[in-house]
Amino acid sequence: MLAPWALAKLEPVKDHPRVLVRDPLHLLPEHDSTIPTFGKANGFTVITTASNLAFRWLYEKALADTEVKKVLVVDRAPAGRRAGQTHANAPPPFYPDLLDQTAPEARIELDLRELLHHHTNDPLWPAETNEPRYARLLARHLDGALRAHANLRTAHPGRFSDHDFKTIVACAALGIADSAFKKLDAECLWRIGLLGHEALAELESLAPEITRPILDELRKAPAPFCWLGQHDGETVLRAFYLAVILAQHAPGWRLLLPTVEPALAPFTAIDETILTASAPDLIRLSPDQANRDLAAAEQSLSKDALQFLLLDQLKIGEPAGFTAALEKEAHSTLVRALALLLALDNALSAQPARQHHERLGKVLFGQDAPGRAPFVEQRPSAVWSSLEEAYRLACDLLPLRDELALWARTLKVKKTDQLTFASFWDQWNGKRLNRLEYYLSALDRLVGSAELLPRSEDELPSAFGNALDRARQRVQAIAAEVLRQLDEVNARFQELVVARYASWLATDGEVRLTSQFLRRCVKPHWDAQTEKAVVFIFDGMRYDVWDEMLRPMLLERMDVEADLAASSILPSETEVSRWALSAGTEPASFWPRKAENLHLQDALRRDFGYSGTVEAVAPPGAGTGETVRYRAGNLEVFIFEFCDKELHKIHVKVLPDGREVPSRPLAFIYQQHLKNIIDNEVMAVVRALAPGTKVFVTADHGFGRVHRQRVGLEASWLNDPQDCSYLNAWLRSTLAEVKAPAKVRESVWEMPVSALRMPATEDVYNRDACTTWRKQYASIVFPRVGYALSRPGSHFKPDAYTHGGISMQELMVPMVVLRVKARDQGVLHVEAIEGPAELVEGEEVSFRVRLLRAGGGASLPEELRVDLEAVVAAEAGAGAGDASAAPRELPRQVLYVGAAGEAATFRYRLLPEDASVEERRAGGVRRTVTITASYRDGRKTYRKSRAHGFSVQLNAEQVVRRVGNLGNVLGLTPKSLRGG
Repeated sequence: MLAPWALAKLEPVKDHPRVLVRDPLHLLPEHDSTIPTFGKANGFTVITTASNLAFRWLYEKALADTEVKKVLVVDRAPAGRRAGQTHANAPPPFYPDLLDQTAPEARIELDLRELLHHHTNDPLWPAETNEPRYARLLARHLDGALRAHANLRTAHPGRFSDHDFKTIVACAALGIADSAFKKLDAECLWRIGLLGHEALAELESLAPEITRPILDELRKAPAPFCWLGQHDGETVLRAFYLAVILAQHAPGWRLLLPTVEPALAPFTAIDETILTASAPDLIRLSPDQANRDLAAAEQSLSKDALQFLLLDQLKIGEPAGFTAALEKEAHSTLVRALALLLALDNALSAQPARQHHERLGKVLFGQDAPGRAPFVEQRPSAVWSSLEEAYRLACDLLPLRDELALWARTLKVKKTDQLTFASFWDQWNGKRLNRLEYYLSALDRLVGSAELLPRSEDELPSAFGNALDRARQRVQAIAAEVLRQLDEVNARFQELVVARYASWLATDGEVRLTSQFLRRCVKPHWDAQTEKAVVFIFDGMRYDVWDEMLRPMLLERMDVEADLAASSILPSETEVSRWALSAGTEPASFWPRKAENLHLQDALRRDFGYSGTVEAVAPPGAGTGETVRYRAGNLEVFIFEFCDKELHKIHVKVLPDGREVPSRPLAFIYQQHLKNIIDNEVMAVVRALAPGTKVFVTADHGFGRVHRQRVGLEASWLNDPQDCSYLNAWLRSTLAEVKAPAKVRESVWEMPVSALRMPATEDVYNRDACTTWRKQYASIVFPRVGYALSRPGSHFKPDAYTHGGISMQELMVPMVVLRVKARDQGVLHVEAIEGPAELVEGEEVSFRVRLLRAGGGASLPEELRVDLEAVVAAEAGAGAGDASAAPRELPRQVLYVGAAGEAATFRYRLLPEDASVEERRAGGVRRTVTITASYRDGRKTYRKSRAHGFSVQLNAEQVVRRVGNLGNVLGLTPKSLRGG
């Protein structure tokens, strides 16, 4: 209402060189973007100020800038300060020179009385409308004031007394505008007593003649309303909401309340039905107010009270206690956060209460949760979001840890000839053991750095701080145990690969190698003459990334037609395996390498009879994360640089306790880098695919940890020191021929180049000598588990992760065939995000997304549980290592979507620390909010995402500058004001 009215006043003077807007009542909030956006669109430099010193400095600087042609000044000095009623604050802006250059029609006063006159066509609004004490309430409740005024005109068409005015103010502020000038009913008492109590206290000093009869009505009402006429409103509300919380868990809550807080002893006579039946209806009347009141009630609970209530009475330190508390709690984020912390502690213990965790999994994450989300799900809590994710990870790890331990024991008694790639594939990918490293990394990051206590530790009973310490220590112990067991499994996997790799190359057996991708995956599933097809090649994508992050996004739009067991060829290097994908054959057949598209062109001609060319196509926009794309007839190939380059930036650091850990955890790479690329760049391509399009997904290799035990190689064994990397080395002679020490032979696997179908010779051009010389290769060696190769003459300092060796993490890659569904398929429809495209720093905005049921699923209830995540991030990869550029997660939400659909709203405000130094200098930032909806259909989890881009004008000393010739944001601040 305010913004269109203000713009209507500004529009006629948009061509004036000087415009003055006075807003003494602060009708437009401080961070409102209405005037800055108008100024930017119409070439104004906008100066917002409330003091003379700041105004003079900014105004003079703006005038000194020759690029500034138009100035719009917003004077927010209160009327009292301009009238000289106070001397405690800085003097208001003084601008006779500005007035001299400003036409009378360009001097705009934002007058509340005028606004209300304009909207009601009633000239009788009194002068008191613009008094700050009334204006403050009216401006916050304008819609209510208009509805209350409409009631006045219905009841008394020609009357507008002082009493009428105060009644309008009171009813609007109390949230009962529709009942103004009518008899108060029961719902009005609810609204006034428990939702409007703050406004009621404020109104008592403004209009006691209005509040007196209201208080009289309250005194006649049942508890807790009657107490509001006799006691402090905050105390009454605290008693009410503590009673609501206690009544969920303890039938004898009336005895507990005085023990928890003795001052509340007089407030136990609340009818049980008010707590159980009426309280949810009350909360729905004003969720924001209820959230504030519940937070105040929770804050009133002392450390001793929490000890008595949660640990001594509810026994949440025991499995039955924390399970019951989480099953029953529908209002308090404090109670359920502390209960879940103890549940997390138990889940990570040596003997977790598995049956209780199964119950909690159904309550927190399952479809058989209540039909409607409890109010506590609507209360934003970053602590709860982190705890819930940590607990989910801990519970997911429980069966995986058991399965890994059993697998490691089983492999110990098997002979090499009993090992098969299919069995390793089934265990690693079919039973989801590939996720162990990622889940542990994410859990370690959460318990180590996320805020998991809803209060500071010294304000809580010691049991909670101790539980968090135990969880941190246990995660480290579990990680060490899991990594040891994975090494045992990978040692047997290496035996299998060395023994069987030559046969995999020679026959079309159980394993599809990347060199066979075109012939054994694409060709059987694609009619090149009639079908459109897309190939996605992800450089450096492990199978867990595909399984955990990419597959769920694609399955909402595609059906799987084939999911094949596949492996990278050896060595699992980009220049070997990725080129083999395009060439459709082993390196010995296409070495020396030429341009990738030419290899693909040869393969398509050989295997598909394609006679055209393979054209390299530039991706639109920045092409973030995308290496290259090719087009050949009905086939498009998209190659994404996924993890390869990021891996080589992750070093190993030594912690004070002696542990060696990656400088950036695996979870950080997955969640910040990869998820951003998938949500934006990859899904942008996917959304554009036509129904029926065949989609082939694969990777050239994965990556794994690099062990620290050094295996030194002699320079004479190599053609060139560069032929040795940490996980493989190309030898000019075999280890036997060079008489390598037994320690070296026992620490590596050696395979002849002929068995690997790698080139035996290679001509290399020496630029320094301007000559060509020939390298000869006899074998390639790979370190056994626990070791890494040391290049002659180089410092041994491996990265935390790399590829090129032999491990399940490096070799097992997805090779999947999908088909794009028809547009109308899918159980859940996620509409486009509604929200502003531009805002100013400090302004809080809302992003809204609507969810609709689009059809029935295999086993879906009438109301579908949907978990919603929202992340605000800069462009993928921007400001790597800069904390200000890191994505910011907004509090998660849970909705139950029925036939009518549901909507979720996420609030966001750019914090000062969210903008980098470079963005500050530029004067603005670009951000993208991505909302992901997850739901289960049967045993499968599906995810749908929507993204919405927006810009934020940064506060450069309260100056917002028109966009000039320097670009989109560089002109926001006059050049004389820019730093650096």
